Amino acid sequence: MTSSRPRVLVVGAGVAGLGAAVWLARRGHAVTVREAAPSPGGLLQPVDFEGAGYDRGSHRIHGEALAFLRARLPVEGWVERPRRGVLVLGGRQARYPLSPFNFARALGPRTTLRMALGWVLRPRRWLRFRRWEEDRRADAADRDEGYEAFVVARVGRSAYESFYRPYVEKVWGVDPAELSASVARQRFSSSSPLSRLWSAPRAETFWYPPRGMGDLVDGLTKEASLLGVTIETDAAAVTSSLRGWPAVLHTGPLETVAYTDGLSRRGLYLLHLRFAGAPTDEVDTWYVPGEESFFGRVSRPAAFTGAPVDRGSTVLAVEIPEGRWGTGVDFLDPPTAIVRQLFDAGILRRATTLLSARQTFVAGVYPTYRRGWVASWREAMASVTSLGNVYMAGRQGLFLHCNIDHALASALAAARCLSEGVPPAKWAVEAAQWLDVRVRD
Repeated sequence: MTSSRPRVLVVGAGVAGLGAAVWLARRGHAVTVREAAPSPGGLLQPVDFEGAGYDRGSHRIHGEALAFLRARLPVEGWVERPRRGVLVLGGRQARYPLSPFNFARALGPRTTLRMALGWVLRPRRWLRFRRWEEDRRADAADRDEGYEAFVVARVGRSAYESFYRPYVEKVWGVDPAELSASVARQRFSSSSPLSRLWSAPRAETFWYPPRGMGDLVDGLTKEASLLGVTIETDAAAVTSSLRGWPAVLHTGPLETVAYTDGLSRRGLYLLHLRFAGAPTDEVDTWYVPGEESFFGRVSRPAAFTGAPVDRGSTVLAVEIPEGRWGTGVDFLDPPTAIVRQLFDAGILRRATTLLSARQTFVAGVYPTYRRGWVASWREAMASVTSLGNVYMAGRQGLFLHCNIDHALASALAAARCLSEGVPPAKWAVEAAQWLDVRVRD
């Protein structure tokens, strides 16, 4: 018996595309997935280093997201790991995620005192600080005063110069005055200070597949195949070809479907370095927002899997944002500067030898949220809906900076609308809620 549900083309075989394809196939849709790359995975496609697969940066599943993912992803053997992060700022290290004490320790006594005095002497600044989240949402959607003005008005110039400005300049490579106030929610939890600083200190954990995030891709790919989903790789889907399908769920970059110069992205340099011995502390991730280093984040993959400590060698994954540096930079020619910076940051604690290294460039990982980007997003989505059959979804499709579960949840919501016959224009209105997602570190 032939299903009455429409055939669906899913563009992109990352976690969002594959998850949506499985959801749609379970509900009787005939689904074809087209992926431009040689294999499924998207941003979760592992990087080969010395014959082993490593994540493209620091990925983890947070506890509040685990039940959601377990219900939908056919992956067994999750391991729970303690959070052991460290914030490195101006030669100081503080436990991360931040508590009020650790935030003050990271800023240093002088900057902390200036910020506190600013609140005492300028009560209006304190009131603005308390309204951080509410004001950030309204400002980004309407007048958008910009990141610099938004943050300075709430924490003062000293804290801004010490913590916030160096980080955004390194990561985005854009004058902070040109960035949207919505950036004030991104990446560091202290960027949303009340939600983090006033919460009671607690032991935090995360969940991780023991063989890496590639397990998620493998599990979804296998289930999709069992459900009869056709997966085509090395198969780019140009916009003109989308019109021939009854319905399209598109998880590729929004601007490839509806170009606008108001939306742009930046990439990531990813270095995998193997050092002799065990020269680091038992940390999973170091966050380094300051100008003193190329990198913004460094992770120790073995801390994610829970594998026994290998005293013979240690692999570090070093993330260098494209923003400040542009494309075409070889950070391993020679690697001396990177190694020295790892020592200066206190990540490498003792003398060691660099045994091997690989650099990978991952293009278009992060959106660049310039002032006025929300208007550009709406314009792009309106252009997509004019096609009449395309539902944008996922991290890339909705121009999001988000977690794995957010990307998948948005794709499943789009799949539900598609399956129920909700028009793409109505989905575009619903999809706007995902613009306010706050990244969990």
